[in-house]
Amino acid sequence: MAGIDAVLDLVTAPGDGVVISTPSYPPFFSFLALAGRQVVEAPLGRMYSGGYELDLDRLASEFARSDVTACLLSNPHNPTGLVFSRDELLAIGGLAQRYSIRLLVDEIHAPLVYAGTAHTPILALADESEAAARAFVVTSASKAWNLPGLKAALVVAGPEASLEAVPFEVFMGTGLFGVIASEVAYRSGGPWLDSLLAGLDANRSLLGELLASALPNVGYRPPAATYLAWLDCRRLGLGDDPAAAFLERGRVALSPGPRFGELGRGFARLNFATSPEILTEAVARLAAVTP
Repeated sequence: MAGIDAVLDLVTAPGDGVVISTPSYPPFFSFLALAGRQVVEAPLGRMYSGGYELDLDRLASEFARSDVTACLLSNPHNPTGLVFSRDELLAIGGLAQRYSIRLLVDEIHAPLVYAGTAHTPILALADESEAAARAFVVTSASKAWNLPGLKAALVVAGPEASLEAVPFEVFMGTGLFGVIASEVAYRSGGPWLDSLLAGLDANRSLLGELLASALPNVGYRPPAATYLAWLDCRRLGLGDDPAAAFLERGRVALSPGPRFGELGRGFARLNFATSPEILTEAVARLAAVTP
């Protein structure tokens, strides 16, 4: 988030609008507000299957606003686990070029994409998209290798972008142990990550089985990436914030849906990066809360 803040200072001005695809990672809302930028929501489209898809028409509508100068895109997307395709990224780039929007892409969950889905880094499209060539990527080893407390991240500028104007003091916020741990993760952590992904893949399937058995009224679509499940609890009668009821009456802590924007009302986010035993117990407790 410090990297996102630094790039926003480069490419936007106080009061500018920044588009985010909602439901969205809660710190996007708070950090944009602290930076003095407007949050402009471009909701994802809902599919009949219960999943989400990119709504290019809505994105174009928000990009066309005179006060919007940047787009902060999460790919893979948090909390839905959606991974945007190469064609979708090129389409986003085309819209960004048309409306002079700078792209800032959070790819922190990119190492956590499951088999059968391909993640396309935005900078890999720099030769085909001028907007991609002018984009910035923020990423870190923190999600895939569980290192967030060590405070280290990367900002990568596209070939037509530059980080030269970033104040030197920004880089002083990086932890030395975080840099060392990140280097080890990237150089030597591949086998460990492969094992982790196998376990997460099993858990995302197990979660679907558990919900189908104990909570069939909860909507769940296994994510294409991340260790996060976006649960549609609107049919449970638990109000806008079902996570509050789950915590109070079931002693299971989920992320409250309303923190992810208006589209989060009636939803909750579950982290399934745990043991199958704990996941099974969690779903049993969630089921005990429902009427």
